Amino acid sequence: MSAIDSPGEDTAARLCVLGGMLALALTLGCAGVAELPEVPPDAGGGALSPGSVRVRLVFGADADLDLYVTDPRLETVYFANTPIRSGGAIGPDRRCESASPRIEQVTFRDAPRGRYRVGVDFPRRCRLAVGSVPFLVIVEIGAQRIEQRGEVDFARFEPRVLDFDVGGSDSAP
Repeated sequence: MSAIDSPGEDTAARLCVLGGMLALALTLGCAGVAELPEVPPDAGGGALSPGSVRVRLVFGADADLDLYVTDPRLETVYFANTPIRSGGAIGPDRRCESASPRIEQVTFRDAPRGRYRVGVDFPRRCRLAVGSVPFLVIVEIGAQRIEQRGEVDFARFEPRVLDFDVGGSDSAP
């Protein structure tokens, strides 16, 4: 039996190859799940005026996520439909070239009463082989704050991440 054929060296060589493959996979981002970055304390966007609603989507550098907010009249504000008739408008669309944490924001200055629905879409990866991305949705209605953490898979649209009501539900579509 030669030194190359010895069981100890064969196992060591295989472990070295596997270790190298694992290091490469982690370097290329093949771990599959991205991390949610810390939300900076100054990312609040300032105080809201009475009757306003703000919805923010916070995510990291691994993906281009998109925020969708449907108002009580069943009209949806998002990057390609802003502003909407109820006054909802989205800020800048944060893409792969944007700094992390990425924050997309929809604001209703004089929010109609009724039920709202928040959705999240994952149309584009910014890092090779990212399979799913964590996100945080923050809803502010006056002094009330609602947070919902989630995770969305690549090429997946989650149309109902969070529902919330503003001032009762007596509005008609």
